[in-house]
Amino acid sequence: MTALALVGLGLVSVANVFAFRAFFDRSYVEWYSNAGPFIALATAAFGAAWGGLDKNPALVSANPLAYVGACFQVAGLPLIAIGAHLRSKNRLRPVGMELLPIAVLALLLTVAMLAWMVFVVPAQYFLFLLVGALSRVALTSSAQISARIRSGRVEILETRPKPEDGWWDASMRDKPVTLASAFGAALLFLLSLLWK
Repeated sequence: MTALALVGLGLVSVANVFAFRAFFDRSYVEWYSNAGPFIALATAAFGAAWGGLDKNPALVSANPLAYVGACFQVAGLPLIAIGAHLRSKNRLRPVGMELLPIAVLALLLTVAMLAWMVFVVPAQYFLFLLVGALSRVALTSSAQISARIRSGRVEILETRPKPEDGWWDASMRDKPVTLASAFGAALLFLLSLLWK
């Protein structure tokens, strides 16, 4: 199944190359390298809105099956949340006038998620295979790196001191998706500059 998921991601990426050329008269690789930094920002924004993308480390998994499964979870979660909010047993009062804009937003979100699954997810797997390496290493490490700023200088320790002393966790383990997205955005930005 893992090999099948890898082949599927590769085939969809190749299909996107031909589809972009045929339907949009542009290069898929050029589009992805230009859109990549914005995609990373949108990922960070959705992650902040739902507060849990970094809790799903399978989004940076090298295993294509785990990665695809995590992406389906991300795509489905907002729609499930909207449905739960609309369910009458969860309502303190009827929905009313909000139903029309919510229906439009849910439809737009569904289209956006489908486009994300087809146009972004396959290429992002191969990108995250590279830029997610640090996230995967940090997730499997027991190192505890702490940092704080004192008198304008950064102090670093490989221990976990008391939080009240101003130390924070600098091990990069808590934000694997955000870290991979940041490196991905930087790499795609450089690629877009070179593409020109």
